[in-house]
This record gives sequence, structure tokens and C-alpha cells, in this order.
Amino acid sequence: MSFYMHPLRGETVNPHHAAAELQNVAWVQRHSPGMVDGDDRLNRLRLIRFSRLAAFTYPRVGAAELALICNWITWLFLHDDCYCDDGDADEASLAALHREVLAVLHGEHAPGARDVSLLHMLTDLRRRMLVWSDAAWMARFIGSVDRYLQSTRWEAQNRGLGLVPPLAAYVDMRRCTGAMDSVYDCIELGEHLHLGREIREHTAVATLERLAGNCVCWANDIFSVNKELLEHNAHNLVFVLRHEHHLTLAEAIEKAVAMHDAELQAFEWAAAHLPDLRREFGPKKAVEVDLYVAGLRSWVRGNAAWSWETPRYKGCLSMRGNDAGV
Repeated sequence: MSFYMHPLRGETVNPHHAAAELQNVAWVQRHSPGMVDGDDRLNRLRLIRFSRLAAFTYPRVGAAELALICNWITWLFLHDDCYCDDGDADEASLAALHREVLAVLHGEHAPGARDVSLLHMLTDLRRRMLVWSDAAWMARFIGSVDRYLQSTRWEAQNRGLGLVPPLAAYVDMRRCTGAMDSVYDCIELGEHLHLGREIREHTAVATLERLAGNCVCWANDIFSVNKELLEHNAHNLVFVLRHEHHLTLAEAIEKAVAMHDAELQAFEWAAAHLPDLRREFGPKKAVEVDLYVAGLRSWVRGNAAWSWETPRYKGCLSMRGNDAGV
């Protein structure tokens, strides 16, 4: 039976999710009132419940860590909805914003230099991330965010030229547009792991990250077909398959589901056959790798569980509004 024939059951949910929801709504209202300045958009934020996505994908982290990660996930969705998914978004305006985003993460942005809500939110996120991170983690995180930002400009360029990317290029870029590296970094941050570059770049671990990212991003594409049809967004695995192989929409969905399910099987196999890293990195690091792999699995399964639960895709809910870029 296909992974998408029925909702997942019994997924672990972080017990602090209710508190994270209250904190997240208040956090957005405090740092980005323009994005939720009406009852409609505030209701959308509450209905979508990014706190539940965080709770499904980080089930073991503490309350403060969950709130921080939930805020980061919310930031990503706000950036996508309000700045990237709009057909009028262009590469140049995104590039200007993204230079300031990276400046904030580097601690170089002058307060009040530009009154953009996303930058105010990011300033707060950086301050709180520094409580649990070191310079090496922050450098990795900034690199992850930079790759994500570059990929959104790639999408904007394609939209401006009316291009549907070829399948191979789309698959290579999709994990970047899904900001997967940054949420993997948050597994380390939230669970207070110190894997380091050697482990994160180990072939077996990097393979698991790639497989998990494909599962998450392709699942998102399948769940969001109706939403992205309304938004005329061609950057979706289903639409890329339809275009490249001259399929009907139903055939493209079926092929996308088959691709996802095969990738899920590959992920589970690779996770079950992970090399014994004790000899290479020692027993303490091996335990941390096990926790990290559990975090990857939580993302694969938790993302699907939230996607079944949230009205974001069934109701085609976006956080974008007419004046979202304030």
C-alpha cells in the first residue's frame, strides 16, 4: 500500500507543543505585526499550526528549544509565502533582502537599517541560537541558510523566464529550496549534539541526509499540489514530472508517489545498515549519531504526519497577504 493511501498513526509528538503554539503566535505578533495585522492572517497562522510541525519533527527537545525551532520553521514559511511564492517576486529584490538576512546572521546588520519584519525576527532568532551554539555550528547554519536563499533566487529566475526546470536539476535543488540543511542543523542545536564536520560529511550520514531530504521535500510537493496549482507554481515534483514526461496530472502524481515511496524504503534501509562508527569516532559520538539519525527519521515521518493534519494543504492556506512585505 502506498505511503500516501492513509495518514500515519502513532507518531511521537513533543509534549511542549501547546506552549510552543502560544509562544509562536505571540512571537510573530511581536516581531512581525504586519504579517498578521488582520483577523484573517492571524487565523491562518493559528490554523496552520507550525508548532505541530516542530513538535512532530523534534519530539525529544526541551520546551525552550522547541519554541526556538518552531520560530525558525515559521520564519522559513513566512519567507516562502510572503516573498518567494508570489509570481511578482524577482531575483534582484530577493537578492537585496538576502544580503541583509545573511548580514543579520553574521551579526553585522545595523538595527533599523531596513524596517523588514523578517530581519527583526531573525535578529531575535540569532540571539537565542547563540545561547546553545558555538562558532562552528553558527558557520554551518549560515552556510545552510545561504544555500537555501540562493535556491529561492534560482526559482525566481525560472519564474521570470517562464521555465520549468528539468527533473535532474529540480531534484538536485529541491533539498535546498526546502531548507533541509538548516533544519538538520536544528537537530544538533535542539538535542545539544556536537557532531562536527567529520561526522556530518561522513558518506553514510550525508547519504541519509540526502534520502531524508528527498522524502520530506517530495512529500511536501505531493501534499501541496492543489495549493501550488492555484499559485501557478511550476516548482513541484509533480509538475516537473508532468512537463518532462508529458503525463496527465494523475499520472504525474502517481509517479511522484512511487518515487517518494522508493526513496523512503532506501532511507529506512540505509538507516538500518548504518556503519558502526564507534571505531572511527568513539562510543560517545556513535550515540550522538544514533540520536541524529532518529532526528532525520522524525523529520521524514513527522512532516508527513503534520501534512495530513494541517489545513494548509487541504485548504490551500498561505501566509501571504497584499501587504505581507512590511
